Amino acid sequence: MRNLSMAAALVLLAAAPLFAQEKSTIPEERGYITGVGGFTTSVGNTTGAVQIEGGVRIAPHVMAIGNIGRYSDIQADIQPTIDAATSMLAANQGLNVIGSGKLPAGFFTGGLRADVPTSIRLRPYILGTIGVAHLTPSATFAFSSGTMPDGSTPNTGDDVTTTLVASGIYTPPSSSNAFMFTFGGGVEVPVAPHWIVNADYRYSRIAADTTLSATPLNLNGMTFGFGYRF
Repeated sequence: MRNLSMAAALVLLAAAPLFAQEKSTIPEERGYITGVGGFTTSVGNTTGAVQIEGGVRIAPHVMAIGNIGRYSDIQADIQPTIDAATSMLAANQGLNVIGSGKLPAGFFTGGLRADVPTSIRLRPYILGTIGVAHLTPSATFAFSSGTMPDGSTPNTGDDVTTTLVASGIYTPPSSSNAFMFTFGGGVEVPVAPHWIVNADYRYSRIAADTTLSATPLNLNGMTFGFGYRF
């Protein structure tokens, strides 16, 4: 988290001299829509993050915002669960497999964004949202050695996940919905009439099901966007 905070500070420090001598010419537009991409860290795992965000002004310097997006793999505690399954297969079935897992998450949140008035062309802002994350864990098992429940002996490295699930030896974790909130802040810079770029830091917390994670998931991310103000 310290590295992400330093990165956000460097964005501010690097951009400020470029605009410090110019008077602000940014009008109070009615709203915006922007595409956002970046990276997020969770439980020692770094993953990609993308989202579309839009906002409509409801008061001076304040917008109601909503976004929909996806994390590629926030991991959580799913790997220890998979490791436990592979150990059980080796001990009880004499079957050796190599397991790996992913935990993608789609999300939808809504909230408020407040622009901070300045006399320069940089427009700082802070935001906060609440919503729902849809977690879709998946596991994959590759054959190593032994005999499968159906008596077959696949080639080393073959994907045997479907066979293990069909035999009832392994039950994959189910998808689930979880409460999520996000807060953060950043800066927005106009690059052409109505067109903007932005960079920000966002902290998110997802109350994942205990079968996926013993504690809520804490995500720290840097995102970068390109959008249109109208």
